[in-house]
Amino acid sequence: MIIEKDLYDQILRVMPIPCVDLLITDNSGRVLLVKRKNEPMKDQWWFPGGRVLFKETRYLAACRKLHEECGLQAISVKEMGTFDLILPIPDEDEISHGITTLFLINVGDNTAFTVDDQSYFAEWRKPE
Repeated sequence: MIIEKDLYDQILRVMPIPCVDLLITDNSGRVLLVKRKNEPMKDQWWFPGGRVLFKETRYLAACRKLHEECGLQAISVKEMGTFDLILPIPDEDEISHGITTLFLINVGDNTAFTVDDQSYFAEWRKPE
């Protein structure tokens, strides 16, 4: 179900949004990061992920976002924890409040990915 933009903007001002973030790894230990198109964290490196839909479990949301945003399939999925993300939105007197569950997802050696319209760039990175 799609919520009309004006109504969704009102919802964002009064309540947190449930989300999932995906810490996607491959067999060589790299992590897939995306550059975000939208606030919060516009133009920053971030994990793929997004909102949990009504009647959708967080686990199923993580699998859906992996496929929708990256075109990847999981070999393993592990819930790492749930966290509050309260972030300022630059150039606005607003904040973004998400309650996100982080999932550690391994995709093995099948690392060819796509990028959806929520990001404008992505790449595999080796943790430093």
